[in-house]
Amino acid sequence: MIFFRLRTTVEVHARHLVFRCAGRYSRAEALRIGRESYAEAARSNRDALLVDVRDVAGRVPPILDRFEIGARVARHYLEFDPRIRLALLGHEPMIHPDRFGELVARNRGADARVFTDEPEALGWLLERASSR
Repeated sequence: MIFFRLRTTVEVHARHLVFRCAGRYSRAEALRIGRESYAEAARSNRDALLVDVRDVAGRVPPILDRFEIGARVARHYLEFDPRIRLALLGHEPMIHPDRFGELVARNRGADARVFTDEPEALGWLLERASSR
């Protein structure tokens, strides 16, 4: 099996951090990106994080991957203080049409949402960040 790392770029903005990803999907890479994006937001002293996976392609994540990713998002959310809000931006079918991963994360306490529209994602993320 050939393993490819997702390419990432980080943009630090005044009120939030953007973590952009490109490449081929794998469960291991999705979990790595989750951990690294939260850690980078904390290092940058930002409590609002946009993870953009619109340039991630390949196999569509199976439901068990989506469950684990959502559970890990909640774990990362709870381990940082202050809490880091997450907006995940992507395209269907990489993003589950019913936002299953979001449901898992939110049911476990994470302040996280999934979007397919960047202005909507940023609007929600920055509105939430400014209300603190």
